[in-house]
Amino acid sequence: MFAGSSLRQDSGRCPYKKALKARTGFRLSPGPLPAYKPDRRESFNLGPTGAALDLIEYKGVDSGEALHRSLAATRERPEADPGLAAWTRFAVRHYLEGRPSGLLPVDYTWVVVTSLEQPDTRGAKRYEQCVWGRPYVSADGRVRELCVPVARHVARAERTAPNVIDPSERADLAAAAYVVSRGDPYRMPDRYNWSQDAMPAPGVGEAAWRHPDEVRITEVSCLDGRRFELLRESPEEIARRYTVYGAPELTATVSGNGFLPGFDCEDCKYAPSCPALSRLGGILSVDDQTKPRRIWSVTNGRSYMGRPGHEEGCPARERLRRLRLPDPEGRALTPHVIRGHAVHAWIQQHHESHPGRACRPEDAPDGRSAWSAGRWTIPEEQAELGARMIAAHARHCPYQLSSVHKVVHERTLVLHDTAADVLVLAKTDMLYRDGPSWVYRETKTDARRDPPEEAEIFRERPQLALAVLLSTSPVLNDDATGARVELEVLGPAGARLTIIDPFDVANRAAARQAVHELAAEWHSDTNASTSAGPHCRNCEMAVWCLPAFPTGSVYVSESTAAPAFGTTKG
Repeated sequence: MFAGSSLRQDSGRCPYKKALKARTGFRLSPGPLPAYKPDRRESFNLGPTGAALDLIEYKGVDSGEALHRSLAATRERPEADPGLAAWTRFAVRHYLEGRPSGLLPVDYTWVVVTSLEQPDTRGAKRYEQCVWGRPYVSADGRVRELCVPVARHVARAERTAPNVIDPSERADLAAAAYVVSRGDPYRMPDRYNWSQDAMPAPGVGEAAWRHPDEVRITEVSCLDGRRFELLRESPEEIARRYTVYGAPELTATVSGNGFLPGFDCEDCKYAPSCPALSRLGGILSVDDQTKPRRIWSVTNGRSYMGRPGHEEGCPARERLRRLRLPDPEGRALTPHVIRGHAVHAWIQQHHESHPGRACRPEDAPDGRSAWSAGRWTIPEEQAELGARMIAAHARHCPYQLSSVHKVVHERTLVLHDTAADVLVLAKTDMLYRDGPSWVYRETKTDARRDPPEEAEIFRERPQLALAVLLSTSPVLNDDATGARVELEVLGPAGARLTIIDPFDVANRAAARQAVHELAAEWHSDTNASTSAGPHCRNCEMAVWCLPAFPTGSVYVSESTAAPAFGTTKG
Protein backbone atom coordinates (compact mmCIF):
# COMPACT_ATOMS: atom_id res chain seq x y z
CA MET A 1 0.00 0.00 0.00
CA PHE A 2 1.52 3.30 -1.06
CA ALA A 3 0.13 6.80 -0.49
CA GLY A 4 1.26 9.61 -2.78
CA SER A 5 1.90 11.87 0.23
CA SER A 6 4.96 9.72 1.01
CA LEU A 7 6.62 11.23 -2.06
CA ARG A 8 6.45 14.73 -0.60
CA GLN A 9 9.83 16.45 -0.80
CA ASP A 10 11.18 16.65 2.73
CA SER A 11 14.87 16.46 3.45
CA GLY A 12 14.21 15.18 6.96
CA ARG A 13 12.37 12.00 5.96
CA CYS A 14 14.02 8.59 6.30
CA PRO A 15 14.06 6.62 3.01
CA TYR A 16 13.95 3.23 4.74
CA LYS A 17 10.97 4.16 6.90
CA LYS A 18 9.03 5.36 3.85
CA ALA A 19 9.76 2.04 2.14
CA LEU A 20 8.64 0.09 5.23
CA LYS A 21 5.35 2.02 5.35
CA ALA A 22 4.68 1.06 1.76
CA ARG A 23 5.59 -2.61 2.22
CA THR A 24 2.94 -3.42 4.79
CA GLY A 25 3.49 -7.17 4.49
CA PHE A 26 7.14 -6.89 5.50
CA ARG A 27 7.94 -8.35 8.92
CA LEU A 28 10.88 -7.14 11.02
CA SER A 29 12.93 -9.45 13.20
CA PRO A 30 12.43 -8.91 16.96
CA GLY A 31 14.80 -6.34 18.45
CA PRO A 32 16.15 -5.66 21.94
CA LEU A 33 13.14 -3.43 22.77
CA PRO A 34 9.51 -3.52 21.59
CA ALA A 35 9.25 -2.43 17.98
CA TYR A 36 6.49 0.08 18.63
CA LYS A 37 5.51 1.84 21.86
CA PRO A 38 2.94 4.44 20.87
CA ASP A 39 1.85 7.33 23.03
CA ARG A 40 -1.53 6.39 24.47
CA ARG A 41 -2.80 9.87 23.57
CA GLU A 42 -3.86 11.00 20.10
CA SER A 43 -0.75 12.02 18.17
CA PHE A 44 -2.27 13.32 14.91
CA ASN A 45 -3.56 16.88 15.14
CA LEU A 46 -6.21 16.23 12.45
CA GLY A 47 -7.17 12.73 13.65
CA PRO A 48 -10.32 13.65 15.60
CA THR A 49 -11.17 16.21 12.92
CA GLY A 50 -11.24 13.49 10.28
CA ALA A 51 -13.31 11.21 12.50
CA ALA A 52 -15.88 13.97 13.11
CA LEU A 53 -16.07 14.82 9.41
CA ASP A 54 -16.64 11.14 8.55
CA LEU A 55 -19.68 11.09 10.83
CA ILE A 56 -21.00 14.39 9.47
CA GLU A 57 -20.44 13.74 5.76
CA TYR A 58 -21.02 10.00 5.54
CA LYS A 59 -23.48 9.25 8.34
CA GLY A 60 -25.44 12.50 8.47
CA VAL A 61 -24.67 12.93 12.17
CA ASP A 62 -25.25 16.38 13.71
CA SER A 63 -22.01 18.37 14.16
CA GLY A 64 -22.30 18.53 17.95
CA GLU A 65 -22.86 14.80 18.29
CA ALA A 66 -20.13 14.03 15.75
CA LEU A 67 -17.63 16.11 17.74
CA HIS A 68 -18.67 14.44 20.99
CA ARG A 69 -18.15 10.99 19.52
CA SER A 70 -14.90 11.80 17.74
CA LEU A 71 -13.30 13.26 20.87
CA ALA A 72 -14.26 10.32 23.11
CA ALA A 73 -12.08 7.24 23.58
CA THR A 74 -12.70 4.30 21.25
CA ARG A 75 -10.98 1.01 20.47
CA GLU A 76 -8.98 2.78 17.77
CA ARG A 77 -8.38 6.16 19.43
CA PRO A 78 -7.67 7.51 22.90
CA GLU A 79 -9.69 10.39 24.30
CA ALA A 80 -8.52 13.74 22.94
CA ASP A 81 -6.98 15.98 25.56
CA PRO A 82 -8.61 19.41 26.12
CA GLY A 83 -6.31 21.44 23.88
CA LEU A 84 -6.72 19.04 20.96
CA ALA A 85 -10.49 19.02 21.54
CA ALA A 86 -10.61 22.84 21.35
CA TRP A 87 -8.61 22.78 18.10
CA THR A 88 -10.82 20.02 16.66
CA ARG A 89 -14.03 22.01 17.24
CA PHE A 90 -12.45 24.98 15.52
CA ALA A 91 -10.99 22.91 12.64
CA VAL A 92 -14.22 21.04 11.84
CA ARG A 93 -16.23 24.25 11.54
CA HIS A 94 -13.77 25.88 9.20
CA TYR A 95 -13.17 22.81 7.06
CA LEU A 96 -16.91 22.53 6.48
CA GLU A 97 -16.90 26.15 5.31
CA GLY A 98 -14.26 25.28 2.71
CA ARG A 99 -15.80 22.13 1.25
CA PRO A 100 -16.34 22.10 -2.51
CA SER A 101 -19.80 23.17 -3.59
CA GLY A 102 -21.71 21.09 -6.11
CA LEU A 103 -19.80 17.87 -5.30
CA LEU A 104 -20.79 14.96 -3.09
CA PRO A 105 -18.62 13.46 -0.32
CA VAL A 106 -17.97 9.76 -0.82
CA ASP A 107 -17.13 7.30 1.96
CA TYR A 108 -14.69 5.20 -0.02
CA THR A 109 -11.09 5.63 -1.10
CA TRP A 110 -9.76 5.69 -4.64
CA VAL A 111 -7.17 2.96 -5.08
CA VAL A 112 -5.14 1.85 -8.11
CA VAL A 113 -4.48 -1.89 -7.87
CA THR A 114 -1.81 -3.63 -9.93
CA SER A 115 -1.65 -7.43 -9.73
CA LEU A 116 1.25 -9.52 -11.00
CA GLU A 117 1.25 -13.21 -11.93
CA GLN A 118 4.70 -13.75 -10.40
CA PRO A 119 6.45 -11.93 -7.54
CA ASP A 120 8.77 -9.18 -8.72
CA THR A 121 12.27 -8.43 -7.47
CA ARG A 122 10.80 -7.04 -4.22
CA GLY A 123 8.79 -10.21 -3.69
CA ALA A 124 5.50 -8.38 -4.29
CA LYS A 125 2.57 -9.64 -6.35
CA ARG A 126 0.15 -6.84 -5.61
CA TYR A 127 0.59 -3.09 -5.54
CA GLU A 128 -1.98 -0.69 -4.12
CA GLN A 129 -1.72 3.08 -4.60
CA CYS A 130 -3.99 5.29 -2.52
CA VAL A 131 -4.33 8.93 -1.46
CA TRP A 132 -4.82 10.73 1.85
CA GLY A 133 -7.53 13.35 1.95
CA ARG A 134 -11.27 13.68 1.64
CA PRO A 135 -12.78 12.55 -1.70
CA TYR A 136 -15.64 14.29 -3.50
CA VAL A 137 -17.31 13.54 -6.80
CA SER A 138 -19.95 15.03 -9.07
CA ALA A 139 -23.26 13.19 -9.32
CA ASP A 140 -22.40 11.95 -12.81
CA GLY A 141 -18.82 10.97 -11.90
CA ARG A 142 -17.25 13.37 -14.40
CA VAL A 143 -15.43 15.45 -11.77
CA ARG A 144 -13.38 14.16 -8.86
CA GLU A 145 -11.83 16.39 -6.20
CA LEU A 146 -9.50 15.45 -3.38
CA CYS A 147 -9.61 17.94 -0.51
CA VAL A 148 -6.60 17.89 1.81
CA PRO A 149 -7.27 19.42 5.25
CA VAL A 150 -4.27 21.36 6.58
CA ALA A 151 -3.60 22.86 10.01
CA ARG A 152 -2.31 26.17 8.63
CA HIS A 153 -3.24 29.04 6.37
CA VAL A 154 -3.04 28.46 2.64
CA ALA A 155 -1.97 31.21 0.26
CA ARG A 156 -0.37 31.60 -3.13
CA ALA A 157 2.51 33.50 -1.57
CA GLU A 158 3.59 30.32 0.21
CA ARG A 159 4.05 28.62 -3.15
CA THR A 160 6.40 31.33 -4.43
CA ALA A 161 8.77 31.22 -1.44
CA PRO A 162 12.41 30.21 -2.04
CA ASN A 163 13.12 26.49 -2.46
CA VAL A 164 9.44 25.60 -2.95
CA ILE A 165 8.97 23.13 -5.80
CA ASP A 166 6.58 24.17 -8.56
CA PRO A 167 3.34 22.17 -8.10
CA SER A 168 3.57 20.99 -11.71
CA GLU A 169 6.85 19.20 -10.85
CA ARG A 170 5.88 17.73 -7.48
CA ALA A 171 6.10 13.94 -7.45
CA ASP A 172 3.57 13.61 -4.63
CA LEU A 173 0.97 15.64 -6.53
CA ALA A 174 1.61 13.69 -9.71
CA ALA A 175 1.14 10.37 -7.89
CA ALA A 176 -1.93 11.54 -5.98
CA ALA A 177 -3.58 12.95 -9.10
CA TYR A 178 -2.95 9.67 -10.91
CA VAL A 179 -4.78 7.76 -8.17
CA VAL A 180 -7.70 10.21 -8.18
CA SER A 181 -7.86 9.95 -11.97
CA ARG A 182 -7.40 6.19 -12.42
CA GLY A 183 -8.41 4.76 -9.04
CA ASP A 184 -11.52 2.71 -8.33
CA PRO A 185 -13.65 2.86 -5.15
CA TYR A 186 -12.25 0.64 -2.39
CA ARG A 187 -12.66 0.12 1.34
CA MET A 188 -9.41 0.34 3.29
CA PRO A 189 -8.58 -2.06 6.13
CA ASP A 190 -8.57 -0.63 9.65
CA ARG A 191 -5.34 0.23 11.45
CA TYR A 192 -5.21 -3.17 13.17
CA ASN A 193 -5.33 -5.05 9.86
CA TRP A 194 -3.42 -2.64 7.67
CA SER A 195 -1.43 -5.37 5.94
CA GLN A 196 -4.62 -6.83 4.47
CA ASP A 197 -5.77 -5.98 0.94
CA ALA A 198 -8.13 -3.12 0.22
CA MET A 199 -11.50 -4.45 -0.93
CA PRO A 200 -13.76 -3.12 -3.72
CA ALA A 201 -16.51 -0.93 -2.28
CA PRO A 202 -19.93 -2.53 -2.85
CA GLY A 203 -23.13 -0.65 -3.61
CA VAL A 204 -21.56 2.70 -4.47
CA GLY A 205 -23.37 3.17 -7.79
CA GLU A 206 -22.26 3.06 -11.41
CA ALA A 207 -21.03 6.67 -11.49
CA ALA A 208 -18.46 5.89 -8.80
CA TRP A 209 -16.68 3.48 -11.14
CA ARG A 210 -16.61 5.96 -14.01
CA HIS A 211 -13.17 7.53 -14.46
CA PRO A 212 -13.44 11.34 -14.45
CA ASP A 213 -12.95 13.92 -17.16
CA GLU A 214 -11.46 16.40 -14.67
CA VAL A 215 -9.43 15.99 -11.48
CA ARG A 216 -8.84 18.60 -8.80
CA ILE A 217 -6.63 18.56 -5.71
CA THR A 218 -7.30 21.30 -3.21
CA GLU A 219 -5.90 22.24 0.19
CA VAL A 220 -8.50 23.45 2.69
CA SER A 221 -7.31 25.46 5.67
CA CYS A 222 -8.81 24.36 8.97
CA LEU A 223 -7.86 27.78 10.33
CA ASP A 224 -10.11 29.89 8.14
CA GLY A 225 -11.80 27.63 5.59
CA ARG A 226 -9.93 29.09 2.63
CA ARG A 227 -9.19 26.87 -0.34
CA PHE A 228 -6.06 26.67 -2.45
CA GLU A 229 -6.28 24.70 -5.66
CA LEU A 230 -3.05 22.81 -6.27
CA LEU A 231 -4.14 21.04 -9.42
CA ARG A 232 -6.97 20.95 -11.96
CA GLU A 233 -6.20 18.74 -14.94
CA SER A 234 -7.51 16.22 -17.43
CA PRO A 235 -6.62 12.51 -17.16
CA GLU A 236 -4.31 12.89 -20.17
CA GLU A 237 -2.28 15.68 -18.53
CA ILE A 238 -2.15 13.72 -15.29
CA ALA A 239 -0.91 10.56 -17.01
CA ARG A 240 1.90 12.52 -18.66
CA ARG A 241 3.05 14.12 -15.42
CA TYR A 242 2.79 10.83 -13.56
CA THR A 243 5.11 9.21 -16.09
CA VAL A 244 7.66 12.04 -15.78
CA TYR A 245 7.52 12.84 -12.06
CA GLY A 246 5.37 10.41 -10.10
CA ALA A 247 6.29 6.90 -11.26
CA PRO A 248 10.12 7.25 -11.06
CA GLU A 249 9.96 8.73 -7.55
CA LEU A 250 7.46 6.11 -6.43
CA THR A 251 9.73 3.31 -7.66
CA ALA A 252 12.73 4.83 -5.89
CA THR A 253 10.81 5.37 -2.65
CA VAL A 254 9.37 1.86 -2.43
CA SER A 255 12.89 0.49 -2.97
CA GLY A 256 14.51 2.92 -0.51
CA ASN A 257 17.15 1.39 1.73
CA GLY A 258 19.00 4.45 3.09
CA PHE A 259 18.73 5.51 6.72
CA LEU A 260 18.30 9.05 8.01
CA PRO A 261 17.81 9.31 11.79
CA GLY A 262 15.57 12.19 12.82
CA PHE A 263 11.97 12.89 13.74
CA ASP A 264 10.91 9.82 11.77
CA CYS A 265 12.50 7.62 14.44
CA GLU A 266 9.82 8.40 17.03
CA ASP A 267 7.18 5.99 15.70
CA CYS A 268 9.42 3.80 13.53
CA LYS A 269 9.21 0.10 14.35
CA TYR A 270 12.78 -0.38 13.16
CA ALA A 271 14.26 2.21 15.54
CA PRO A 272 15.45 -0.23 18.24
CA SER A 273 17.48 -2.15 15.64
CA CYS A 274 18.35 0.60 13.13
CA PRO A 275 22.04 0.42 12.20
CA ALA A 276 22.23 4.18 11.59
CA LEU A 277 20.81 5.20 14.98
CA SER A 278 23.47 5.78 17.63
CA ARG A 279 22.83 4.36 21.09
CA LEU A 280 23.96 5.97 24.31
CA GLY A 281 22.12 4.62 27.33
CA GLY A 282 21.77 6.91 30.32
CA ILE A 283 22.27 10.32 28.73
CA LEU A 284 19.04 11.50 30.40
CA SER A 285 19.96 9.73 33.67
CA VAL A 286 16.54 8.06 33.59
CA ASP A 287 16.23 4.28 34.00
CA ASP A 288 12.69 3.43 32.91
CA GLN A 289 11.71 1.70 29.67
CA THR A 290 7.98 1.47 30.40
CA LYS A 291 6.84 4.81 28.96
CA PRO A 292 5.87 5.51 25.34
CA ARG A 293 8.83 5.98 23.03
CA ARG A 294 9.06 9.70 22.32
CA ILE A 295 11.54 12.28 21.09
CA TRP A 296 13.13 14.53 23.66
CA SER A 297 15.12 17.66 22.91
CA VAL A 298 16.23 20.63 24.95
CA THR A 299 13.52 22.64 23.20
CA ASN A 300 10.61 20.49 24.33
CA GLY A 301 12.27 19.92 27.72
CA ARG A 302 12.40 23.68 28.23
CA SER A 303 8.84 23.97 26.87
CA TYR A 304 7.71 21.52 29.56
CA MET A 305 9.74 22.87 32.50
CA GLY A 306 10.05 26.55 31.59
CA ARG A 307 13.07 28.70 32.26
CA PRO A 308 14.80 28.29 35.61
CA GLY A 309 13.52 30.74 38.22
CA HIS A 310 10.53 31.88 36.17
CA GLU A 311 7.85 29.42 37.40
CA GLU A 312 6.47 29.06 33.89
CA GLY A 313 6.61 25.32 33.37
CA CYS A 314 3.53 23.90 31.62
CA PRO A 315 3.21 20.26 30.51
CA ALA A 316 0.22 21.11 28.30
CA ARG A 317 2.28 23.68 26.37
CA GLU A 318 4.87 21.04 25.46
CA ARG A 319 2.14 18.56 24.57
CA LEU A 320 0.27 20.94 22.25
CA ARG A 321 3.48 22.08 20.59
CA ARG A 322 4.35 18.41 20.04
CA LEU A 323 0.98 18.01 18.33
CA ARG A 324 1.97 20.94 16.08
CA LEU A 325 -1.22 22.81 16.69
CA PRO A 326 -1.16 26.03 14.68
CA ASP A 327 -0.11 29.40 16.01
CA PRO A 328 -2.76 31.53 14.27
CA GLU A 329 -1.49 34.86 15.57
CA GLY A 330 2.20 34.09 15.00
CA ARG A 331 2.93 34.59 18.69
CA ALA A 332 5.96 32.28 18.66
CA LEU A 333 7.69 34.41 16.01
CA THR A 334 8.45 37.51 18.04
CA PRO A 335 10.72 40.18 16.50
CA HIS A 336 13.75 38.98 18.45
CA VAL A 337 13.11 35.36 17.39
CA ILE A 338 12.91 36.38 13.73
CA ARG A 339 16.05 38.50 14.12
CA GLY A 340 17.93 35.57 15.65
CA HIS A 341 16.91 33.23 12.82
CA ALA A 342 17.94 35.80 10.22
CA VAL A 343 21.36 36.34 11.82
CA HIS A 344 21.97 32.58 11.86
CA ALA A 345 20.82 32.21 8.26
CA TRP A 346 23.06 35.06 7.03
CA ILE A 347 26.15 33.59 8.70
CA GLN A 348 25.32 30.13 7.38
CA GLN A 349 24.87 31.38 3.82
CA HIS A 350 28.20 33.23 3.95
CA HIS A 351 30.07 30.17 5.28
CA GLU A 352 28.56 27.94 2.62
CA SER A 353 29.21 30.45 -0.17
CA HIS A 354 32.81 31.12 0.93
CA PRO A 355 34.09 27.92 2.56
CA GLY A 356 37.45 28.37 4.22
CA ARG A 357 37.30 32.18 4.19
CA ALA A 358 36.99 33.96 7.52
CA CYS A 359 34.05 36.32 7.86
CA ARG A 360 34.78 40.06 7.91
CA PRO A 361 32.69 42.83 9.48
CA GLU A 362 32.03 44.28 6.04
CA ASP A 363 30.37 41.01 4.99
CA ALA A 364 27.38 41.95 7.14
CA PRO A 365 24.27 43.36 5.43
CA ASP A 366 23.65 47.07 5.14
CA GLY A 367 21.66 47.81 8.28
CA ARG A 368 20.10 51.02 6.93
CA SER A 369 17.20 49.15 5.36
CA ALA A 370 15.35 45.85 5.66
CA TRP A 371 17.29 42.74 4.64
CA SER A 372 16.63 39.03 4.22
CA ALA A 373 18.43 35.75 4.80
CA GLY A 374 16.85 32.44 3.84
CA ARG A 375 13.14 32.69 4.58
CA TRP A 376 13.62 35.40 7.20
CA THR A 377 13.18 39.13 6.57
CA ILE A 378 14.32 41.75 9.08
CA PRO A 379 12.20 44.93 9.10
CA GLU A 380 13.88 48.31 8.98
CA GLU A 381 13.55 48.91 12.73
CA GLN A 382 15.55 45.71 13.47
CA ALA A 383 17.91 45.88 10.48
CA GLU A 384 20.81 47.78 12.03
CA LEU A 385 20.84 45.70 15.21
CA GLY A 386 20.84 42.44 13.24
CA ALA A 387 23.60 43.69 10.94
CA ARG A 388 25.80 44.65 13.91
CA MET A 389 25.35 41.18 15.38
CA ILE A 390 26.48 39.59 12.11
CA ALA A 391 29.48 41.91 11.93
CA ALA A 392 30.40 40.95 15.51
CA HIS A 393 30.65 37.28 14.47
CA ALA A 394 33.77 38.05 12.43
CA ARG A 395 35.86 38.20 15.61
CA HIS A 396 35.20 34.54 16.42
CA CYS A 397 34.50 33.05 12.98
CA PRO A 398 35.83 29.45 13.02
CA TYR A 399 37.72 30.08 9.77
CA GLN A 400 39.97 32.46 11.70
CA LEU A 401 41.75 29.28 12.82
CA SER A 402 44.04 27.74 10.22
CA SER A 403 43.33 24.24 11.57
CA VAL A 404 39.60 24.46 10.81
CA HIS A 405 38.70 22.73 7.57
CA LYS A 406 34.94 22.18 7.68
CA VAL A 407 31.94 24.07 9.04
CA VAL A 408 28.42 22.58 9.18
CA HIS A 409 25.27 24.45 10.19
CA GLU A 410 21.96 23.15 11.53
CA ARG A 411 23.02 19.51 11.69
CA THR A 412 20.63 17.30 13.64
CA LEU A 413 22.15 14.69 15.95
CA VAL A 414 19.90 11.81 17.00
CA LEU A 415 20.60 9.02 19.45
CA HIS A 416 18.63 6.38 21.28
CA ASP A 417 18.87 6.51 25.07
CA THR A 418 18.10 2.84 25.64
CA ALA A 419 17.86 3.18 29.43
CA ALA A 420 14.93 5.61 29.10
CA ASP A 421 13.83 4.29 25.66
CA VAL A 422 13.79 7.86 24.37
CA LEU A 423 15.07 9.32 21.11
CA VAL A 424 17.26 12.27 22.05
CA LEU A 425 17.56 14.97 19.39
CA ALA A 426 19.99 17.89 19.27
CA LYS A 427 19.80 20.44 16.47
CA THR A 428 23.16 22.14 16.46
CA ASP A 429 23.71 25.76 15.52
CA MET A 430 27.19 25.09 14.18
CA LEU A 431 29.71 22.27 14.12
CA TYR A 432 33.22 22.71 12.81
CA ARG A 433 36.10 20.31 12.50
CA ASP A 434 39.27 21.51 14.16
CA GLY A 435 41.93 18.95 13.39
CA PRO A 436 40.48 15.45 13.99
CA SER A 437 37.59 16.54 16.23
CA TRP A 438 34.25 18.27 15.88
CA VAL A 439 33.69 21.42 17.93
CA TYR A 440 30.10 22.11 19.03
CA ARG A 441 29.15 25.79 18.97
CA GLU A 442 25.93 27.42 20.10
CA THR A 443 25.42 30.94 18.73
CA LYS A 444 23.02 33.24 20.56
CA THR A 445 21.97 36.82 19.89
CA ASP A 446 21.45 39.27 22.73
CA ALA A 447 20.24 42.83 22.19
CA ARG A 448 21.71 44.09 25.46
CA ARG A 449 24.89 46.11 25.05
CA ASP A 450 26.71 44.28 27.83
CA PRO A 451 24.97 40.96 28.54
CA PRO A 452 26.11 39.36 31.80
CA GLU A 453 27.78 35.97 31.81
CA GLU A 454 25.55 33.14 32.98
CA ALA A 455 26.02 32.17 36.62
CA GLU A 456 24.76 28.62 36.03
CA ILE A 457 25.53 28.19 32.36
CA PHE A 458 24.18 24.64 31.98
CA ARG A 459 20.84 25.42 33.62
CA GLU A 460 20.45 28.68 31.74
CA ARG A 461 21.77 27.27 28.43
CA PRO A 462 20.82 23.57 28.60
CA GLN A 463 21.83 23.10 24.94
CA LEU A 464 25.40 23.41 26.20
CA ALA A 465 24.81 20.71 28.82
CA LEU A 466 23.65 18.26 26.16
CA ALA A 467 26.55 19.34 23.93
CA VAL A 468 29.05 18.49 26.68
CA LEU A 469 27.62 14.97 26.99
CA LEU A 470 27.59 14.43 23.22
CA SER A 471 30.99 15.94 22.38
CA THR A 472 33.05 13.15 23.91
CA SER A 473 30.80 10.35 22.63
CA PRO A 474 30.92 8.42 19.33
CA VAL A 475 27.60 10.10 18.45
CA LEU A 476 29.64 13.15 17.47
CA ASN A 477 33.34 12.33 17.69
CA ASP A 478 35.26 9.19 16.80
CA ASP A 479 38.35 11.11 17.82
CA ALA A 480 37.46 13.50 20.63
CA THR A 481 40.99 14.60 21.52
CA GLY A 482 40.29 18.18 20.43
CA ALA A 483 36.58 18.28 21.31
CA ARG A 484 35.19 21.36 23.00
CA VAL A 485 31.93 23.22 23.41
CA GLU A 486 31.57 26.92 22.68
CA LEU A 487 29.00 29.60 23.37
CA GLU A 488 29.16 32.59 21.01
CA VAL A 489 27.02 35.55 22.10
CA LEU A 490 26.51 38.21 19.43
CA GLY A 491 25.37 41.65 20.51
CA PRO A 492 25.27 45.24 19.25
CA ALA A 493 28.62 46.07 20.88
CA GLY A 494 30.57 42.96 19.90
CA ALA A 495 30.86 39.22 20.50
CA ARG A 496 31.81 37.04 23.43
CA LEU A 497 33.10 33.47 23.16
CA THR A 498 32.96 31.10 26.13
CA ILE A 499 34.86 27.81 25.79
CA ILE A 500 33.79 24.78 27.84
CA ASP A 501 35.97 21.72 28.40
CA PRO A 502 33.74 18.64 27.98
CA PHE A 503 36.33 16.41 29.67
CA ASP A 504 36.30 18.36 32.93
CA VAL A 505 34.72 16.20 35.65
CA ALA A 506 32.84 19.10 37.24
CA ASN A 507 31.50 20.24 33.86
CA ARG A 508 30.26 16.75 33.04
CA ALA A 509 28.55 16.33 36.41
CA ALA A 510 26.82 19.72 36.15
CA ALA A 511 25.80 19.04 32.55
CA ARG A 512 24.36 15.63 33.42
CA GLN A 513 22.38 17.14 36.30
CA ALA A 514 20.99 19.91 34.08
CA VAL A 515 19.82 17.46 31.41
CA HIS A 516 18.26 15.16 34.01
CA GLU A 517 16.35 18.04 35.60
CA LEU A 518 14.93 18.97 32.22
CA ALA A 519 13.95 15.42 31.20
CA ALA A 520 12.99 13.36 34.28
CA GLU A 521 9.57 14.82 35.05
CA TRP A 522 8.67 15.00 31.34
CA HIS A 523 9.57 11.34 30.92
CA SER A 524 7.29 10.16 33.72
CA ASP A 525 4.33 12.39 32.82
CA THR A 526 1.63 10.85 30.62
CA ASN A 527 -1.11 13.40 31.39
CA ALA A 528 0.38 16.77 30.37
CA SER A 529 -1.97 18.86 32.48
CA THR A 530 -2.17 22.63 32.23
CA SER A 531 -0.22 24.82 34.63
CA ALA A 532 -1.83 28.25 34.34
CA GLY A 533 -0.02 31.43 35.22
CA PRO A 534 1.15 34.81 33.91
CA HIS A 535 3.17 33.02 31.23
CA CYS A 536 -0.10 32.16 29.48
CA ARG A 537 -0.25 35.75 28.21
CA ASN A 538 2.56 35.08 25.75
CA CYS A 539 2.01 31.39 25.04
CA GLU A 540 0.94 30.69 21.46
CA MET A 541 -0.87 27.54 22.65
CA ALA A 542 -3.13 29.45 25.06
CA VAL A 543 -5.64 29.90 22.25
CA TRP A 544 -6.26 26.12 22.34
CA CYS A 545 -5.27 25.31 25.90
CA LEU A 546 -8.36 26.71 27.68
CA PRO A 547 -7.15 26.14 31.26
CA ALA A 548 -9.66 26.40 34.05
CA PHE A 549 -8.79 29.92 35.14
CA PRO A 550 -10.44 31.34 38.25
CA THR A 551 -13.14 33.97 37.77
CA GLY A 552 -11.62 37.37 37.01
CA SER A 553 -8.27 35.89 35.96
CA VAL A 554 -5.95 38.34 34.27
CA TYR A 555 -3.85 35.62 32.65
CA VAL A 556 -5.80 35.22 29.42
CA SER A 557 -7.92 37.85 27.78
CA GLU A 558 -10.94 37.29 25.55
CA SER A 559 -8.78 37.78 22.49
CA THR A 560 -6.56 34.84 23.44
CA ALA A 561 -9.28 32.40 24.43
CA ALA A 562 -10.16 29.78 21.83
CA PRO A 563 -13.50 30.26 20.09
CA ALA A 564 -16.01 27.59 21.17
CA PHE A 565 -18.00 26.05 18.35
CA GLY A 566 -21.24 24.24 19.15
CA THR A 567 2.72 0.94 -1.57
CA THR A 568 3.19 -2.58 -1.82
CA LYS A 569 2.20 -5.91 -0.39
CA GLY A 570 4.27 -9.05 -0.69
